[in-house]
Amino acid sequence: MQIAARWKTWLPEAPFVTGGVLSFAFALVLVGVTTAGIGVIVRFVDLGHVGAIYLIPVLVSAMRWGLAPALLAAMTSVAASAFFFYAPIYSFQVHDWEQLVDLILFTIVAVVTSQLAVSLKRHAELADRIAREARVRAETDLLREALIGSVSHELRTPLASILGATTVICGSPPVLADPRLAALANVVREEAERLNDDIQNLLDASRISSAGVRPRLEWTEPADIVNAALERCRTRLTSHRVNVRFPAELPLVYVDAVLVEQALGQILDNARKYSEPGSSIAVDGKFDSAQVVISVRDEGMGIAPDEKARLGERFFRGRRQVLTSTGSGLGLWIATAFLRANGGSLDATSEGEGRGTNVSIRLPVPAKSPDPTDMQNE
Repeated sequence: MQIAARWKTWLPEAPFVTGGVLSFAFALVLVGVTTAGIGVIVRFVDLGHVGAIYLIPVLVSAMRWGLAPALLAAMTSVAASAFFFYAPIYSFQVHDWEQLVDLILFTIVAVVTSQLAVSLKRHAELADRIAREARVRAETDLLREALIGSVSHELRTPLASILGATTVICGSPPVLADPRLAALANVVREEAERLNDDIQNLLDASRISSAGVRPRLEWTEPADIVNAALERCRTRLTSHRVNVRFPAELPLVYVDAVLVEQALGQILDNARKYSEPGSSIAVDGKFDSAQVVISVRDEGMGIAPDEKARLGERFFRGRRQVLTSTGSGLGLWIATAFLRANGGSLDATSEGEGRGTNVSIRLPVPAKSPDPTDMQNE
């Protein structure tokens, strides 16, 4: 690949790279130059078999102008070597059988070498194109992540003020006394909360893509994680019946509680978003195969077979989800990344469209029990 790149710096590019008139002319010129060079050298040094030297114009023609000019260079090289350097000189007749075998072998080697050179050139060009595309994609992704992070951070401050103001307005007596104003205030608050969640998702996505996720591990009660996630989503879950069945004897897990809580919040929000108001959402916990399993089951639209394979991909939303609700398609992708950073995993199952979805979080339970001193220090 490096040789091909160097040749391109001092050899002209023919207008018709594969089979054009100038390509063949340049190939013939190279053979002529090589013949003249050999003619000068043999006056001072006995080169013996000169066929190997003629591989130079063949290789250059193949790498620069393609297979057809290389084959012409090979045939011309055979003729030139027979005419100028094999007895009888200045005749295409070859009487020595060793010289005849030499010419035949050179022809075979030249043809094979030209084909290999052309293949090498194509692979080099493909590798260069792939490298350029990868570099452009990397630069584009870096710029996009930087822009998303910058804009999202700039929006967080005014949005926090809007959320605080709307919360106060929604609870003020004059607004509560007027059903119409109360409805409008609640709409503003809900939309502000939705926008805040979208911005948080963008920040989380930028964090995952650029710096990666670095969890701060600590011993945590699984029930505390569930309670914190439910409290975080409490306002949005008011239109659903949430049934929590969580055993108290579950072992502690060694995770970043904030990240796992955010992952569980994404799952709860999806369960709310893709199921009808008034339907049930069940949150269960159990211990299974050295893992704590937290499951969220809804009665919503379920998962179609063609959606199962792509579930959790970045920005992926099923055709039904796009038609019925808004979203960025980042929720499960973020949840999966946060759980993997904690050594956990996420799995979603469904019996089909319209039959609900069961999303399970699996968190590993370390074999070593927590030391009370360590927990006190934490």
